Amino acid sequence: MNIRTLSTIVILTALFATAACSSALSLDSSPSPILSPAPEDHSATVEKPSYTDTISSESDSLPIEQVFSVSTIDGENTRLEDLLGVTPVYLVFVPSTTDELDISQMRVIQSKISEFDELDAEVVVVISDQPTRVIEMRDELGLDFPLIADPLNVVASDWQVFDLNNSGESSPASFVFDAHGGLIAQLIATDPGNRPTVTEVLSVIEESLSVGAA
Repeated sequence: MNIRTLSTIVILTALFATAACSSALSLDSSPSPILSPAPEDHSATVEKPSYTDTISSESDSLPIEQVFSVSTIDGENTRLEDLLGVTPVYLVFVPSTTDELDISQMRVIQSKISEFDELDAEVVVVISDQPTRVIEMRDELGLDFPLIADPLNVVASDWQVFDLNNSGESSPASFVFDAHGGLIAQLIATDPGNRPTVTEVLSVIEESLSVGAA
């Protein structure tokens, strides 16, 4: 490992090591939990926050059942395996279309979508609700990124973000992949108010791109 790579790891560790608990609806302006480094990065040791349930893995690749191929509410087939390794991906799991925290999170992502476009990053959102309700949310908020309705929590179960509290519901979750398909950050929150800001996600993606270009 060269000095430049080690410095980058130290910077990412510092970025991820601080977390603040807040349930405020303004997800991009209030202090919030920071994304945890992906468990594959054994060079950075970060204590597991009490509010998260992280997926443990010793492999750089995801289990095959997690690389989904499903239709969005617009009828377009989204193959995660086609995106991974081609472009950065921000995969988001949202519990509902009616909770104010979920609605606020979608609004903020939409307000920052041009910044994802500038980084050539794809945003994919999986919502544990009926397709008709997801369509209503899309139209009301003017969302123009892929939305996947997952009313039976099939995808959420595969990604181990369903029923973490024995409540029969999906938990909010964020997974960030770099342009090489590596899982570089994640947060699976058992408390609905614990979500990373979109600014934090963009910062992680931008950092990964700068490291890759070095």
